[in-house]
Amino acid sequence: MLDFSILLPGVPVSSLRGALGWGTVALIKQKDHNILFDTGSYGDRKQLVDSLAEHNLKPDQIDILFVSHLHFDHFLNAELFPQAKIWVSERDLDYVLNREFIDCEDPYVPDVMIRHMKAHLTPYRDGEEIVNGLNAISLPGHTPGTSGLLAKDGRVLFAGDAVKNLWEFDKNISPPAFFSSELAVENYKTIKEIAEIVVPGHDNPFRIKQESCFEYLSGYAAEIKIQTYPREDEKKIKLK
Repeated sequence: MLDFSILLPGVPVSSLRGALGWGTVALIKQKDHNILFDTGSYGDRKQLVDSLAEHNLKPDQIDILFVSHLHFDHFLNAELFPQAKIWVSERDLDYVLNREFIDCEDPYVPDVMIRHMKAHLTPYRDGEEIVNGLNAISLPGHTPGTSGLLAKDGRVLFAGDAVKNLWEFDKNISPPAFFSSELAVENYKTIKEIAEIVVPGHDNPFRIKQESCFEYLSGYAAEIKIQTYPREDEKKIKLK
């Protein structure tokens, strides 16, 4: 069975302030490789490094990084892994470098950082084997190059935002789509055919038991704490 751990659990939550970007980051361990799926965003950096340490790893011991798509909450910590071969979708890289994301009104692309790191990125295509039984699978819709990482051993799919959360997946509701909501929904059928366990972009991993019957895997829920100022301090922070 595939040896994987969730370093940062995805959180299916939205905000009136904007996208929180609390996405799933997963570690896959093989005999000769430490593989990271997605990276989280800036606010995740300390938690990500601390979580790696709990697995007796440092960032420079990650040798393969697979990025599901080029949005800030999946790519921005790529620079933390200096020894990793960084795999990114060829289609999404074109989407950024050719400025297509601007025409698609996609506000979540960290354009400057992607261009800065361009020389360190290795494009992958649909079906390409990334390493030892782990293959890229194209799941376009959210972005044109959104892809999953499919483990043949165990039928585990690391889906990124092709499946943001179980509720949308069960109800056949498209994730936010900057390329095609129709393709995004079509992907669900494909995923049900090829995967037994799905690791979503912003939710806990779940098992597909049968049509419209799913089971969350235990032990992955994120704890959320919201800190607010005490009422007596509110006057101190009001603008004059």
